[in-house]
Amino acid sequence: MALLPDKSMFFPLSEPHRIARVNYAPRALAFAYILLIVGLLIAERGASAWVISFAFLQFVVYPHLAYLHTRVASDSKRAEMNNLLADALLLGAWTAQLQFPLWTGCGLLLGPSLNNAAHGGLRRLAIGLLLFGAGAAGWGAAIGFDFRPATGPLVTALSVVGIVGYASWIGVLAYDHNKRLAQARSALMNTEEQFRFVAEHEGELVSVLDENGRFRYASPSHRRYAAADAFAPGEEWEALVHADDRLQARLFLNLIKSNRSSERIQLRMFASNGTWQLLECRGNPVLDENGNTQMIVVVSRDVSARLRAEVDSQLRQN
Repeated sequence: MALLPDKSMFFPLSEPHRIARVNYAPRALAFAYILLIVGLLIAERGASAWVISFAFLQFVVYPHLAYLHTRVASDSKRAEMNNLLADALLLGAWTAQLQFPLWTGCGLLLGPSLNNAAHGGLRRLAIGLLLFGAGAAGWGAAIGFDFRPATGPLVTALSVVGIVGYASWIGVLAYDHNKRLAQARSALMNTEEQFRFVAEHEGELVSVLDENGRFRYASPSHRRYAAADAFAPGEEWEALVHADDRLQARLFLNLIKSNRSSERIQLRMFASNGTWQLLECRGNPVLDENGNTQMIVVVSRDVSARLRAEVDSQLRQN
């Protein structure tokens, strides 16, 4: 039996640009809302069957065709930029078709103006406004200019709600974008700080722990004190601490994790030939984009020799 041809041979679809993916659902929902207003306005003023048919094609079918355009185009981003300009031109023509209703026309103008300004600044805003005007002027000249700015209470109310809702939604998107940008910037600064922190302590014991205090990385200098399997990834850092100091070690890690701040402590670690080494440990948190501790960097320095020297000096003085 012959195999059916692959549909991708005729319609090679690719993953669209991020802008096209972001705009797809809002365009479809906004145009569906516009269709509701247009339908009520047509009911108020009356219209032929072809106007109703074209309204359905424009506000229901067109958003999906625009998205399909971004998936088949070789340059998905450019295709979506052209879609935004086409939105302005077509909505301008519909403003003329609806006889220039004041509040509805403002809503039709607001959408493409905000979208073009958000994706291209003043230049694309100006182009979008010109295309909206060209669509209104061109279609108005074709069917005859008939200005009826007044609309019924329901159409006016829905138009005002649409204008306020769409503008507010754009504001929420801008807030979310700025928040994610600030989080990314903070995470980058925190990462740079951690690199400086590690670089300044090169040659000392550097341990990178997960949020549960298990090793993710240990510097080669650990081999001076313990076997490699003692600080392998997944092993507990606390297991290298003297049993009497483990509660302090646990509190040390918990303080770093909960307070998201740098902490210091001295612990007995790494029993070598039955002798415990006294280490001064400094821990720093590594925060994720939400401000939560995802890793802990602990830099440890052996201060046993210094402590012995201090004790010897004190004994000599005594």
